[in-house]
Formats: sequence, C-alpha cells, structure tokens
Amino acid sequence: MRSSDSLIVISGATGWVGRNILEILQKKIPNKDFNANVKCLASKKQFINSTGYVNNSQIEIPIEDFKSFPEICKNVRKLFLIHTAFLTPHHLNLINYNDYCLKNIAITKTIREGILICKDSRVVLVSSGIAREFDESYKEEVTYNDVLKNPYGYLKKKEEIEISKITNTLILRIFSLSGKFIREPSIYAFPNFILKALRKEKIEFHDNRLVYRSYGHAKNIAQLACQWLLTKQKKFISPLNTVSETIDLFSLARVISQQFDLPIVKLNRDSQYNDSSYTSNNTDFLNALKEYRIPASSLKDQIIETAIYLEKNYIK
Repeated sequence: MRSSDSLIVISGATGWVGRNILEILQKKIPNKDFNANVKCLASKKQFINSTGYVNNSQIEIPIEDFKSFPEICKNVRKLFLIHTAFLTPHHLNLINYNDYCLKNIAITKTIREGILICKDSRVVLVSSGIAREFDESYKEEVTYNDVLKNPYGYLKKKEEIEISKITNTLILRIFSLSGKFIREPSIYAFPNFILKALRKEKIEFHDNRLVYRSYGHAKNIAQLACQWLLTKQKKFISPLNTVSETIDLFSLARVISQQFDLPIVKLNRDSQYNDSSYTSNNTDFLNALKEYRIPASSLKDQIIETAIYLEKNYIK
C-alpha cells in the first residue's frame, strides 16, 4: 500500500477512538500488509488482536511504546499520523495536578519532535470540545491559576496550536462519544445507561435539571479521520466538532429504556437549577461525512452498536 519511506502511525491505538481507527484501517489494508503499513503506539508495549478481519484472517498487531515515536520517524519521509493519545480529565483523580500537566505536555512534545523529523506529514489530531473554552483567550505563557479550573481543555488547545503550526492538520474535537471499544463505561452516561438496561435494571435519573450532551459515533469519527488522511483531501472547518446527535440525558435514558422494554424514567425537575449544556451544532460534521459518502449513524444505531459491544465484554 505504501512506499518504503512512508508510514501510517496511530497514537493511543488501544483507546476508544484508536481501536475504532485500527478497525477501519483493517478494512482498507489486507491483513498480510497491515503491520508493515501501520505502526501503533500506546503507553506500553503489547500485542492486540485484529478485529476487522474475518476469523481465519485475524492477525496480532504489535503496539509499540509511545516514546519511540521520534525514533520511528527517522526512517520515514512521508508520515500519515492520527494522534489520539492524551490523559483525559479522570486521570486527575489518579495523579496530582502537576504530574498530569507534565505528562500531557510530554505527549505533545514527543509528537511534535517526530513530525519535525519527517520531510512530509499529514496529521489528524483528535482533540476535545472543551478546548473551545480557550479559543479566544489562549496564551502561550499562563500562570498556574489560569488553567487550574480546566487543565485538560487548555493543554488540548495548546496541542492544537503547536501541531497545526508545523504540519497539515485536521483537528477533530470530540464532545461525547458512543460506540464500541469503550473503556470504563460506568463513568459515562451513555454506556452506563445501556449497561443498566442490559442487566434489566431500571435507569435512575437523579438530576433535577436537564443535562444536554452532543454525541459523535466513534466509528464515524474514525471513518472520517482515515478518509481525510489517506485520500484526496477536502477542505473542512478545523477544528471540526464531531457531533451527530444532541440530546438531554433524561431523554436519552427514556429512549434506552423504551428500546429495552424497561420502566419509563421520570424527571423531578426543579426550576431553581439551571440546565447544563456541553453541546455543539452538528451541521459541519454531517456535511463532512457526506463529502466522503460516509453514512451518519443514527442515535438508534449508536445505541445498538454500543449495547452489542458492552454485552459481549462487560455482561457476564
């Protein structure tokens, strides 16, 4: 598929988006050529099984240490990179603030070093909708207090700027995700509701306000990333907010309950609480999918795929 001096690299290859990207690439690259064309990076070396080939064509995919990225790039002239690696906000519950920031800064530095080694590169940077909080106020030099409330958003914005300065970059901002290969489903509303439904448990909704979320299907995001990276580029707004469906969590709980024949959820709304919203318009993302003739997954499709994966991997 590629010349000897070009390479496809996926960082964060074992994560939620990374695994979907690998599966899409397996549908484009024959199994005998996959490991020669694609280099996968994560926080530790390991092997994972392919998921995009039929049973008798499955392969083992080696995962290399993320820190080896600059060394890998020394033998690459044309780099095709999809960068998804980053410590998400829940890691702030596991490590202290300073270590969290330093680790993410080190991730960006490693990616930047590798890109600069290559003579030619094209990059899809998977970012976060929360980075938009710094679209107007971003500064290269900030104090500790400037980012204390939102270190993830600031560091993602910082990475967007640093990478897009040095190479041709499509920034895909994720708000909320659905789809297979999810990790830690209990901490996210969408998969957590589905887990309860699969266990035939009533979905409880304890919030006294409406909480709106915008979802993108991980499969659609991966499809768009691969199409843009490997085919004739189309010009999109960048950053591109990867949103296909917006819904409040109470309504989402009701939809899932109805789909699984569970009791309908009730909302005890209190007018003294303001509704919460982490959303974006879906027009640009849906148009981008349409440009590449990628079918946009409906909310029902997203629920079904997520449920199939959760039942197989989390329900005993």
